[in-house]
Amino acid sequence: MGDDFLDYYEKELSFIREMGSEFARKYPGIAGRLLLEPDRCEDPHVERLIEAFALICARMHKKLDDDFPEITQSLLNVLYPHCTNPIPSLSVVRFSPLMKNVPDTGYLVPKGTTLFSRALDGVRCRFATAYPVTLWPMEVAHAALADQVITIRLKLHNKVTFARFSSDSIRFYLNGQRQHTFQLYEQLLNNVSRIECVAVGKKIPPVALTKNSIRPVGFDEQEMLLPFPRQSFKGYRLLLEYFAFPEKYLFLELSGLSSAPLGDFGDTLDLAIHLDHPTGPSFPVSADTFCLHATPAVNLFSKIAEPIRIENRRAEYRVVPELRSPEAMEIFSIDQVSGMSDAPAPVTRVYRPLYEITRPDGGSIGDVEGVWWLMQRKASGTAGDRGTEVFLSFCDLASDPADPPDETVTLRLTCSNRDLPGALPWGDPAGDFDIEAAAPVEATNAVVRPTAVRRPALSGASQWRLISHLSLNHLSLLEADGAALKDMLRLYDFEDSPATRQQTNGIVSVSFRHVTRRIGALICRGVEVTIEFDERQFVGSGVYLFASVLERFLGEYVSLNSFVQLVAKSSQRKEVMKKWPPRNGDRVLL
Repeated sequence: MGDDFLDYYEKELSFIREMGSEFARKYPGIAGRLLLEPDRCEDPHVERLIEAFALICARMHKKLDDDFPEITQSLLNVLYPHCTNPIPSLSVVRFSPLMKNVPDTGYLVPKGTTLFSRALDGVRCRFATAYPVTLWPMEVAHAALADQVITIRLKLHNKVTFARFSSDSIRFYLNGQRQHTFQLYEQLLNNVSRIECVAVGKKIPPVALTKNSIRPVGFDEQEMLLPFPRQSFKGYRLLLEYFAFPEKYLFLELSGLSSAPLGDFGDTLDLAIHLDHPTGPSFPVSADTFCLHATPAVNLFSKIAEPIRIENRRAEYRVVPELRSPEAMEIFSIDQVSGMSDAPAPVTRVYRPLYEITRPDGGSIGDVEGVWWLMQRKASGTAGDRGTEVFLSFCDLASDPADPPDETVTLRLTCSNRDLPGALPWGDPAGDFDIEAAAPVEATNAVVRPTAVRRPALSGASQWRLISHLSLNHLSLLEADGAALKDMLRLYDFEDSPATRQQTNGIVSVSFRHVTRRIGALICRGVEVTIEFDERQFVGSGVYLFASVLERFLGEYVSLNSFVQLVAKSSQRKEVMKKWPPRNGDRVLL
């Protein structure tokens, strides 16, 4: 129950008392029997009835003002469930390998590996890794920036040499202060002239890698951070994760090592990354800037909810993940609802959500008779708790209330640890997390502090704005000098933060024109989009990363036989910052 509910209650109570005064003046005989006077009521039972009626009216009034959130939430749960689920705590963690136990061929820590934090209020928060990480007996021994060259020294251990190094790629996380790492991100992806592998202490000619050997990480579907439904537009995931946690995109992968002749380099080499232009204001680069063996981590885990005993007198049931510590868990999503009946023989049924788009067997959903489920997310009624609670109800296809035939219903959930991760201590040299699986890891540290939970607005008015996604396409987004594009970006700033608002306002102008490009042996017609940015609005963030996210986002809007090509300009540089190749979805068209 929110704090604003008290205002509704007091307004209704005041209105009823005013009406009571008018009633007492107009019908004194009846009012006398009720002991109702213009300014007071002597009968405590009548007074309690008035207060109870005011409470009911306040609830109805608030629901009307919220534009019936049951309707908007049901629509969003089908089309854009990511817009109703709370965004859990996110972090970037680094594994420190126990070098002597890491095999020469590497050790894979798979995606989804569970990490446990140190105990806080008796609860150990549970995170899961978002990227697979291969541990190598390798470290970054040194890194520096001088004379337009970024040098990264890689050293192998356990008597392993680069002649035996079996990986084609190495993944780095750019660690450090945000204003420096975002600048470094642009230099490595948009200002590289050539890359060389240089032997250390040996007179061996450098081995060249292509300047495109460095690729950004985090944009592909298999690199998504949060669970994302298949029916939702993939481009929205890019925006959601960027505004929630831009650090997830600060991963870079260097490839082409397996084809490079590094047999005589021994166990140490320098990666010399030559830049096209001066970097402008200098920024610090050290060995800690390039983190190996790192991955984003998300505070999500599977959980079986407390069983729900079906009672025919109840319209909805609160879903409780765990009775022992309800304040330490929040429901992210309901993944499955199943029921079991005891008589005459145990029967298990799986219930489907009412607004499911397709049946599991591929048939028409209208052909199904039976009971379906609906969920409603509401603000917690506990004082001081900013979390949400989830309620489950059952109905038939006509949306009329219906009771499942089962006596007990169980739910499989995806949960988070509510607001606890945002208060976790971090920076312990011995490690901030314990890895659940056996692995040659000495310590697991958070290089980015776990974020606070972000929650979308639950009011119907805010959710109707999210539903407006349905009316947009890639051309309507670009019309009116990008006003619709800015409005869409604001939808994903759940907290209306000044930093995010500043980035959105950093879009100075948006224009587009229809163009024709040669794609292989064919001529293809598409759209060239030009966006001008004011870099002063991106202090502490990265205009290049922001433009890269928009480039991939616009590419997802393209129809099958077309393309989009983004041209990013800077008001300060007075030049084109980057012109991306034509794109159709995940594919770059060359």
